Formats: sequence, structure tokens, C-alpha cells
Amino acid sequence: MFIAYDNQRVDKPIGSCRQLFIDDDVIAAVKNVTRRQHTPRKHAANPLIERDRAWEHTPFFRTSAFNVIRDPADGGFRCWYEDMYRMFGGGFQFETPQGAGKVHRNRICYAQSADGITWEKPGLGRYLINGHDTNTVIWEADTRIGSPTVLLDQRDADASQRYKMLYLHQTGAAKSGRHGAGLCLATSPDGIDWELNRETPLFPHWGGDVEVLTYDSVDRKYLLFGRAHANKGGSVHPGHAHAAQPFPPVWPSRPEGIWGTRRNLYRLESDDLVHWSDPVLVFDPDQRDNLDDSHYGFVPWRAGELQLGILNVFHQVDNTMDMYLFFSRDGVAWQRLPQHRPLLPRGGAGSFDEYMIETPTQPIVVGDEIWLYYGGHSVHHDWWICGRREGLAVPEAHDPTLSQNGHHLALATLRLDGWVSLATTLREGWIETKPVSSAGAYLFINGRCRAGGYIEVEVTDHWDNPWPGFSRADCSRFTGDSVRHKVTWAERSRISELPFAIKLRFHMRDADLYSFQIADTPIPDQGD
Repeated sequence: MFIAYDNQRVDKPIGSCRQLFIDDDVIAAVKNVTRRQHTPRKHAANPLIERDRAWEHTPFFRTSAFNVIRDPADGGFRCWYEDMYRMFGGGFQFETPQGAGKVHRNRICYAQSADGITWEKPGLGRYLINGHDTNTVIWEADTRIGSPTVLLDQRDADASQRYKMLYLHQTGAAKSGRHGAGLCLATSPDGIDWELNRETPLFPHWGGDVEVLTYDSVDRKYLLFGRAHANKGGSVHPGHAHAAQPFPPVWPSRPEGIWGTRRNLYRLESDDLVHWSDPVLVFDPDQRDNLDDSHYGFVPWRAGELQLGILNVFHQVDNTMDMYLFFSRDGVAWQRLPQHRPLLPRGGAGSFDEYMIETPTQPIVVGDEIWLYYGGHSVHHDWWICGRREGLAVPEAHDPTLSQNGHHLALATLRLDGWVSLATTLREGWIETKPVSSAGAYLFINGRCRAGGYIEVEVTDHWDNPWPGFSRADCSRFTGDSVRHKVTWAERSRISELPFAIKLRFHMRDADLYSFQIADTPIPDQGD
């Protein structure tokens, strides 16, 4: 039931979805309230995975090279990452049940953890290198296999295909490096035994080496974000005279597609992982970006009724990387947060994440927290790769061990829905919602009160009249810290007994409100 004026619906149906305050979509008015973006906390055990085996070369936790997934079947954490072997000479002797040889190419490795903090690299008996059993799951002689993006597909009735991976495949005869390699599909029942479909790539000439595969459970679509075309970040132009330099000039005033040379990102969708839509450009540097910024990689997910995403931005001049939070209502048009600052600051001098922080992995909800796994790097984006031939006076360009040990898996945590809050301090403030409708029985809030702080809620009609029994005076004051506090009013708590769409007014002092939900129980939304 809803109230309408001039045949226009004026209430917002919210169902049981959690309502975050990333934007103003549900907000009608506020007083003495500010919006705060919050920073995840880096875990004390960082870095969680790094180079620590004699047979490893360069474990590579870049946007293009790792994924972390929690399997609900046993609660365990899985990580797939690329071990790179391409920048410096030499090789490793390997043995398999099929024979022996020498490793000159990249391989995909596997790690696992019971608690997400302490990780092991199990010997899998597939590839022995210099006599050591390794955690290698995919490797092929004279073939470049890398840039894995892994999805746990719980909706596939075929148990042998629970895990799906898109990866780049390129034979050793190719001369174009990663760009132009085929993007192929692999499937696995357990994330360890993989069946590779390399003979029939989904995209024979994928435009780059960064791609992120996800699944949208609401729209029921597989989504792929990546560089669908090779024109960005790799254009050739007469002004690009020094072939050793990887970045062409930038023409900020020219339209995209003419001389655009900074990395950008496209969105593709599929019903079956085989047939894909045409690429749609969704991230392209513009006047809001710095002259040297490139949009490097993107990972989306659902949070409440919103879609959130992390854009990894490459700063070419400083050769560094940062993560930025974006939001969307349709999954195609993405907006920056008003603050638009890095989601997680890089570490200080000498830290494991001094120069780059990035992720291709969706955040994982663990209890009342959001866990965000990220790659932290003590070397720059490409100075260790091409700095030597350019004559750059940076240690990592001349000492291979710095790059070999320069890439790490790390973890940062945040309270559930803790990306943004509406906050008050010494003066009392209030937040008034637009009229909302839901069949849910109870109101749950995610809030934190500081010493002496509180949150009280009243439920009103469209004309700001409190419903009898649901006034502020009737509300049981909340003074704690909870991600799912059930609001009550005197002897009442079921707001579903109210006959029409309602408005909520949150009265607050020295408190943060992160989200609210009208539901029978505070369970995750369908899209979580």
C-alpha cells in the first residue's frame, strides 16, 4: 500500500535490503549531521603471504594475478596467485609424472587457510621443482598462462564446475607479450584440479592483462571488467619516440578513442560464461583525474540495495597504485564518493605496501566484519620491469631480489557496512528518511555510540506526525555499538503493524549510523 499525489508514487519500496548512506537516495533531510568515509584497518599479521619457498620466483599479488575466496562448504579460505618467471634469466628444473623439463614461464599457484590469517602452500604432488614438491596447480611448457581471475559458482548444478577461472593463454611463439593473448575458461570441482579449455578461447585477442570475473546474484549475470580493447595503455604514436618507455603521451582534451592512451575499463555480461555482450566502456580517465592517472582494474559487489566497487588507479609518474571506492544503482554508471580519497593508505617508508595497494577480490563478510584482501607492494608498478633498460636510477631496476620479494598478500578489516556513516558530535542532530515501505516486521540499525552518545528513533507518517506508540519518547535509547541492534518502543517493536509507508527520524548525539534494515530477521540481502 502506498500514498500517491498526482499519480506519482512517493514512497520508496526497500524490502528487506539494508540501506547504506553512501549517497542521499533514502535521505530526505538532516540537521547537524556529516557523512564520513571510513578506512579499513590493516591486520596486525600482515603480510599474510609472501615469497618464502626456495623454488618460488616472484609471487605476484597484482590486480591481474590473484583471487581470494571463502568456500561456504567448509568455511576455508582459498587463494590463487601467479608466480612470475619472465623478467630475469635462468629457470627451474621441474619434474611431473609425465616427465621433466625446465620452467621458463609463469605458473598459477594455490594457497589455503582455515582462518584466513595463517596460510599454507600445500605440496600437491603435481610439479616438483628442484626436488621440492610445490603448490603449482597450472603450468604448461613453452606457454604463457597467467592473470587468473577465479569465481566460486554455487549456482552451477555440475559439481565438477564449482570453480571457474578465466586466464590468459599464449604460446611461446607469440611475440606480443600478454597483450593479444587469448582469454580462456577453466573449470574445477575443488580449485586444485583444473580442466583447461585453451583450444577455444572466449576472447582470442583480449586487450590486456587485467580482468576481473564476478557473478551478480540479483541480475543473474556473469560480469567481466577489463581491457576489452588494446588501444589503451599500449598505443603507438610518433610522439612515443622512446620504445623502452611503456606510456604514450596523453591528450586530455581529445575525445576517447582518438588518441586516448591511458588505461580504461569495459564491462561485459553473460548468461553462460560463453556468450558475452559487446563491451561497454564504464571507466575512462577524465578531467576529474590527474593527467597521469589510469583506471587499472575494477571489482564490484552488492551491499544492501547498492552496488559498490573498488577501482584500482595507477599513477604513472610516481609509478604507484591506490584503491578508490565507487557506488552504483545499476552496475553500469558508477560514481565516486564525495571525499574521493584512497580507500586504504599506502604504508610508510620501508613497509611491505609502500608503493602500491590494489585488489581484484570481492570483500568477504566474516562475522560482523568485512575482510578485504589486497596486494601490497614494496616495489613500483614497472620500474623493476623496464627501469634497467631505461637507465632509471632505482635499486629495484638493478637488483632482481627486490622485485622477487616485493609483492605480498595482505588483509584489512572493516565493520559490516562500515564504508560510510552519518555522524553527529557534540550537538544533537537528526536524519529524516524519505517515506519507505517494507513488509518486514522490525527495524534493525547498525550504529556506534561514543561515550555519552545515543541514537533514538521515531516513526512518522508523511506529514511528520509520530505514529502512536512509536514516538521518540517511546523509543528505548541505544547507547552501544552493534551492527544489528533491534529498535524497540516501550512495549512495541513490530513496525509492520503500521498501515502505510513510513518515515524514520533518527535523533543522534556523538554517534555514527552506518545502515538500517526493516526485516523479520537481520539476514544478509539476496545480493550479498
